Amino acid sequence: MLIKQKYLKTVAVLLLMIGIGTSLVLDFYRIKAEQQYNTVEILVDYDELHTLAVAHHVSLQTVAERFGAAGATGVVVRERSVEELKDSGKLVMLKGSELALQQSLKPEFLAGLTPVKEHTYLLLAERGLFTEVAQNLQVKKTGVKAAQYGDWYVVSLPLTLKEQEKLGVGFPHQELQAIKGAGLTVIPRIRTWGQASSESLDALAESLQRLPGLSLLTFNDEVLPANSGYLAEKLGALQVPVGVFEFYNQQGLSNLAVLLGKNAVRVHCISENDMARLNEDVAIDRFNLAVSERNIRALYVRLFGMKQPEKALEKGLGFISQVKENVQAEGLQVGPVKKMPGLPYSRYLILAVGLGVLGGVLLLGKSFLPPTWTAVVGLTGFLGWVGLLYVQPLLARKAFALLAAVIFPVIAVITLVREEKRTIPETLLAFLKMAGISFMGAVLLTGLLADKSFLLKLNQFSGVKIAHLVPLLLVPLYFFWKKHAQNLVGAIRKVLTAPLLVWYALAGLFLLAVVVIYLLRTGNDAPVLVSSAEAWVRDTLDQLLFVRPRTKEFLIGHPLMVLLLYYGYTQPRFPLLFLGIIGQISLVNTYAHLHTPLLISLVRSFHGLWLGILLGLLLIVVVQIATRWLVRRTSDG
Repeated sequence: MLIKQKYLKTVAVLLLMIGIGTSLVLDFYRIKAEQQYNTVEILVDYDELHTLAVAHHVSLQTVAERFGAAGATGVVVRERSVEELKDSGKLVMLKGSELALQQSLKPEFLAGLTPVKEHTYLLLAERGLFTEVAQNLQVKKTGVKAAQYGDWYVVSLPLTLKEQEKLGVGFPHQELQAIKGAGLTVIPRIRTWGQASSESLDALAESLQRLPGLSLLTFNDEVLPANSGYLAEKLGALQVPVGVFEFYNQQGLSNLAVLLGKNAVRVHCISENDMARLNEDVAIDRFNLAVSERNIRALYVRLFGMKQPEKALEKGLGFISQVKENVQAEGLQVGPVKKMPGLPYSRYLILAVGLGVLGGVLLLGKSFLPPTWTAVVGLTGFLGWVGLLYVQPLLARKAFALLAAVIFPVIAVITLVREEKRTIPETLLAFLKMAGISFMGAVLLTGLLADKSFLLKLNQFSGVKIAHLVPLLLVPLYFFWKKHAQNLVGAIRKVLTAPLLVWYALAGLFLLAVVVIYLLRTGNDAPVLVSSAEAWVRDTLDQLLFVRPRTKEFLIGHPLMVLLLYYGYTQPRFPLLFLGIIGQISLVNTYAHLHTPLLISLVRSFHGLWLGILLGLLLIVVVQIATRWLVRRTSDG
């Protein structure tokens, strides 16, 4: 039985209404959760505080109290290594051969201990520190022995140079008690070790339980301890979130955070390399963008000028105070981190949102296929959607989010671009309709991925490059197919056998270069491609508009699409079509940055649209003036 086109369109519109309506409900709860998630913790470094205390001959608690008064809320402390304890004078480290030499010179030294040449011996004077170091090493290493010899507490073990530098042996509990006494929270950075047995994880949890003022757990190394299920069980009992450092990929952390019920906090920290080339004003701008546009709720603030700690204290206090003032100026509170509120979730809700994407598939399919075949594709897609959602819900959500990002810009462009010229009002109306259709894809994408794991970047939208490239290919193919539908094979043969002119080759190379640069810049993978002039434009727009629109939208895609809609599409205007599509693609993909608050993305899109329209109208005026000038010059000649 043949299916009529109008029935197919009615079904598609109905599915779209169901999907978009459900997605808008989920987006409402997302905005509400993002607005409630408004407390930022300002963290300072334990080693820097300790350095300042020593340089100014005051206690650690005194320095901590001053930073707390300036705006700091917590202190990040790295788990100490054997090397760090040695450098700080907390222990003496001797090789077995060195210890044997000492005993040969002074036989009563550690009497009763027969050193093993290949072993390392750690000598400690404090019993509490000895107990902690010994317990940590005994559960992380084999062959560890601990005993008291006279006034010395000794730990012996086989220890490589790398383990001396990297193996964690606990935290300075006594000093951290002073931090808590100053009213600041404690944020440990846990080191990774080789064999993460259940015994070693039990010891880690017990050590963390004893930390005073614990508010956030972070990890120090690129790879977390293995056995994430048991680790999550032990850390979950602490009832504190884990910190996820932005721009620092730590293997196993996202999985651990998910196992902890998505109890995670995103942390922004400026690396030591960046600190060497930045100043305080630039650093504060980075912190502002992090908390306002990327759901960062903990700022790990290192201090400038620490090479001269005698002069760094007052400057550091002023810097922290300025960071606090700027955070509050963004409408956020400063205080201990909070857990992000949850969002409603059920497979039925996601199923309903996915129906909207299937509606888009039907609308796109009817442009290429007969109605009956389009219906078959839609039915197959529905069965596949239901099945995949049941078997692999996360994969299903990602796949349909990618599908929404691909097909709706295509539908928008092929629906509104025509050959006839339009008036200015008709052009503006057509452009707004086009943006509205593309925005439907954005709404469905946000609904499909409305989950804390995406908002906290524990999971990410998959297929960014595909979403940017495929519409660039599909739209030109559609217009080629539309023009040559009656003799498609002949048209393809004609293209393949046509002589290759030099200007064809140059145009092809130009478009290829555009695509390569476009894809490289997608996702900020190639910051070196951002010129100093563009950086200046970005900074200016940030200051004027508070939320900067995407450059490829307001400066390239939208203006060129307005120009094309005004004059109409013909084959010589293919570059306008090709570049104009970029604006619609970017409009949808703005919302694939799920860690950006939804209201920020909406404002960014709004600025991109009105600026793009303004520049597009200016382009029309420029083209008209240039055309008239050429006509006069030709007639005069």
